[in-house]
Formats: sequence, C-alpha cells, structure tokens
Amino acid sequence: MLFRNRILSIVDKADLVALLPHMTEVTWGPGVALYEVGGEVTQVHFPSSAGLSIVAVMADGAEVECATVGYEGAVGILPALSGASSSNRTYVQLAGSGISISAAALRDQAAKSPALLELLLRSAQTLIAQEEQSVACNALHEIEKRLARWLLICHDRLNTSVLSITQEYLAIMLGVQRTTVSAAAGVLRSEGLIRYSRGQIEILDRDGLERRSCECYGAVLRTYDRLLPPSGEA
Repeated sequence: MLFRNRILSIVDKADLVALLPHMTEVTWGPGVALYEVGGEVTQVHFPSSAGLSIVAVMADGAEVECATVGYEGAVGILPALSGASSSNRTYVQLAGSGISISAAALRDQAAKSPALLELLLRSAQTLIAQEEQSVACNALHEIEKRLARWLLICHDRLNTSVLSITQEYLAIMLGVQRTTVSAAAGVLRSEGLIRYSRGQIEILDRDGLERRSCECYGAVLRTYDRLLPPSGEA
C-alpha cells in the first residue's frame, strides 16, 4: 500500500503490517472538527491531501492558529502516546483525504517497536518546531510576510494555486483583524503575486511569494527535511 503521507511512507514494513487493520481511509470536508480542548483522542490523523489547522482557543472563544498540518505530518500523536486529552482544537482547514489510525493501536505498536516510537516522536518534534516558529513569526514579522508564508504552506499542502478562503478565516489563521488581512492581501495583489477576490485567492507568482515570505517558511521546511527525511534518504 502506497501512502502520500510523509510519515506513513517511511514507517517500517513490519509496523505497517501490524497497523493496517487499524487504519481507515477518510475524506474530510472543510470545518470538520477532529479534536476539541479537553476531548479524548481516539484517532491519530495522517493527512494525504487535506490541510488541518491546530488552533489555541481563548476563554472568550477567540482562536488563533498554532500550526498547519498536511501530508508531511500528523495530528494527535502525543496525546495518543500518553493517553492524555487534547490540549487544542484541531479542524479541517482545507478539504481533502487522509488516513486515521486507532490511537490505542498506535500506542500499543509503538510500545513494541522502538523504530516506530522514534519516528512518531520525530514527527511530534517537527510539529512543536513549527509552533515555536509561528510564535516568533507572529511577534517579529510584518503581516505581508506572514500572509505570504501561510499561502506557501497551503500551496505545498494542496498542490493547487486557487485557495477557497474567507477574510474571517485568514484573520483567525494569522491572529489579526479582517481589515488587516484585506490590506495585506491588497499589497500582495498590487505586487502581482496573487489575485484576490471574495472568498478566493489565486497564487500567480510562487517564486515571488517565496521571496516575499519571511525566513520562517524555509526554517520549517528544513526542520521537516532533517527530522523526517523522505524514504530512501534517512
């Protein structure tokens, strides 16, 4: 069985055989909630073509994104290994498919397989690194650079140049007001990098977006390549 998900593609064959009976192929629509704060984690989700968003939820219900996860990663690994509840809200940002694995089965197999446990911990480390980079990015970098970075991340996950996204959603992802999102998108549009209309952004110049983005985009990519090298490069 071939997997587009980066983690599953490098799992040892023996571990895959043990986990296959506990895997389910899934298709998610936008906005589907996978975990809630304090909720039980019964499945670990490995996106193939979907984009998942991990958000911190404030007491007043306000949300801000901590990380975006696509085919390169997974969500729910640490709670699955520890048996703890979820510390965040995770939902489907961009519709697509993936593989869900029973948290209990994954935990049991990791207890038997040091190689699988190491791989899962490396995956969790990449996610923590992305969250750390996001904190620094939100504090230090201007909104136009952050928006460029976020668009590149989505483009990587979906492999499409047209993204269906609202200003309200972008504001949550970037932790700013909708008017700020509109102004930043206007700047990127004036530079010929994107086409922006109500509910849709089209990437016109990928290379230009990379130059416009902050250093955080490349830093996260390098972390994934170091900790989760593609199959055959480890």
